[in-house]
Amino acid sequence: MIVAVIVMFLFSMMKVFEMKYISKQWTPLKHVIRDAVMVFGASFIGLFLFFQVNGTLTDMMDVVTDGKALNLKATQVFTDEPGF
Repeated sequence: MIVAVIVMFLFSMMKVFEMKYISKQWTPLKHVIRDAVMVFGASFIGLFLFFQVNGTLTDMMDVVTDGKALNLKATQVFTDEPGF
């Protein structure tokens, strides 16, 4: 839920920035709030479904960074003579 709130906050700030500097036209506040609530809902539902399917935040970061996190407790070290 915290990630969805952060996404909503960033979207709102970008929307205000766009209205102030790019389009230079202010839209009614109820439209900005409506868009922010829709962004919150979409990001919350998306994150909820992702975590239900895949698990933890580490899995999400693996997808974003295209890498695999090492589980140090399960890492095995070869310390004997090779068997070949």
